[in-house]
Order: sequence, then C-alpha cells, then structure tokens
Amino acid sequence: MLELPATESWDAWSVASVEVTLPAGAPVSGIGADTFSVRWSGSVVPRYSQTYTFATTSDDGVRLWVDGRLVIDAWTRHARRVDTGTVALTAGQAVPIVVEYFDGTRHAVAELRWSSTSQAAEIVPTTRLRP
Repeated sequence: MLELPATESWDAWSVASVEVTLPAGAPVSGIGADTFSVRWSGSVVPRYSQTYTFATTSDDGVRLWVDGRLVIDAWTRHARRVDTGTVALTAGQAVPIVVEYFDGTRHAVAELRWSSTSQAAEIVPTTRLRP
C-alpha cells in the first residue's frame, strides 16, 4: 500500500473539469510542487444511454469511481499513462463521480476523458459536470 505524507492543512475549491498538467510547480499556491493529492467529486450527466469508456491520463496515482463503483484503480507511482474503465450510463441522469489523484514527484498530470459509441473521446466537459 502506498503511504502519502500527512498534511496539517486542507483546502477546498471548485474547478470546472479534471484537467491538470504541471511540468513543475504546485497546482495552487500554498502547497508544495510534489507529494500532494487532490479529490474531485460531483456528478456527471451523460448525453446518451450507452456504455461509456472513461479514460484517465495520469502521472502518478489515480482512482475513479462512477456511481459508487471503482472503475479505474491505478494508485501507484508511474510515468504518464492512460488507464480505462467502462460503465453503462443513462442519458440525462446525473451519476455521482469521484476522482482521486496524487503526485509523487516531478511532473503532475491528471485528466479525465470519456467516450461512447455516439461520442468521440473528449475531456469531460463542464456542461456535463455538476457540483
């Protein structure tokens, strides 16, 4: 099991999408450039009633839950890579989603894409995310 350093401070803020690329530096001021973690949570609203492929691009660990189900579990230190998982969704129905990410050292990359038979792969757009 990977152990991350404990922290004494926690911050919360809203972001529009899961799309972070940091060759160097911290995601926000006040935290270090390395050994940080992020949790995004909210809901996703699909356009179509189809099986969706979710794809995470990450440099270090990432986990994705859709509707309470662990869809991607890549909680390891690793170079930039893509991991995928599938889940059936219903058009217009909001489904809870959680993305957890950690950066160990150096480059930080965390992206969340989705695709289906009727939809090309894209970063999950802000119009399809709910707080």
